[in-house]
Amino acid sequence: MTTRDPLIPDERVDALRIATPPGWEAVALADLHATMSDHAHAEKKAALAGLSLLNAEPERDDLVARMAKLAREEIRHLDQVLGHMRARGWSLRPDRADRFARALIAERRGGRGEAALCDRLLVAALIEARSWERLNLLGMALAEAGEDELAAFYVELARSEAGHYRVFVDLAASECPGEDVAARLGELAEVEAAVIAALPHEPRIH
Repeated sequence: MTTRDPLIPDERVDALRIATPPGWEAVALADLHATMSDHAHAEKKAALAGLSLLNAEPERDDLVARMAKLAREEIRHLDQVLGHMRARGWSLRPDRADRFARALIAERRGGRGEAALCDRLLVAALIEARSWERLNLLGMALAEAGEDELAAFYVELARSEAGHYRVFVDLAASECPGEDVAARLGELAEVEAAVIAALPHEPRIH
């Protein structure tokens, strides 16, 4: 029996209600250039989202420190993805609207209070959780296709996404003590499951 690394959540990353429906890996591999371009843009957006949170909540010292670290990591990942693309002679394709993220963001409560911050953190957590699952699936599919170097890169990168998921959940608990974080995460996870089940498979991370 294999012992799971305690730093990595379970295969559904705790909060996720459903796995990606079968077939996404084949679509992602069929146009790997598009998938990797989308992944690069996802890393860019994750870095910007972390910096936006830092900018919006400058008085929250722990949040500021964690978002600065997260943004650095996401920028490094962006650079690494672009490096793998350059090695294949591929340029970055234009960014496309992310229907998955847009649907989750639409569920966030507005305003400037704890409720709004809680939702912002938990939506970010769910996006990271799904990223972990998708990057892990892509890494395993690449390994089966004999793309050992790229497979190892994606499997390792998935570990980081799992860690980011936990950072956002922990921040919601510590920064929003008036909120029932577990209950709200469950509510948003139900929405996430419905969105991921409804979206067609495309050569992109979300």
